Amino acid sequence: MDFLLIGLVLLLTAAGQVLQKLGADHAARPDGNSGYIRRALSRKEIHRAIICLAIATALWLVVLYRMDVSKAFPILSLNFVVVLVASRWILSETITPERWIGATLITIGVLLVAAT
Repeated sequence: MDFLLIGLVLLLTAAGQVLQKLGADHAARPDGNSGYIRRALSRKEIHRAIICLAIATALWLVVLYRMDVSKAFPILSLNFVVVLVASRWILSETITPERWIGATLITIGVLLVAAT
């Protein structure tokens, strides 16, 4: 159950990050940054990101109640990997081999922590 909760936190925080990127990109204008923050905050993607991150925070509090933070927090590092994959597939970003290697090292580290 604890790992399911952490999985939900990971998915929601990654979704929040991707939605923030989409909202930021859509708020940008080629003619400059006049009113950029206001435009960004009015985007539906940003509103959805806030909802995802708020739910993730509430679930994270449950995780912290149920698990040692010394185990839960390192597992949350998988967020870097989930966002990297989402960036590639959803945002069509180019991911360098070095980033994939870094993601692999993070995953190995998380597996070691989770096994203890």
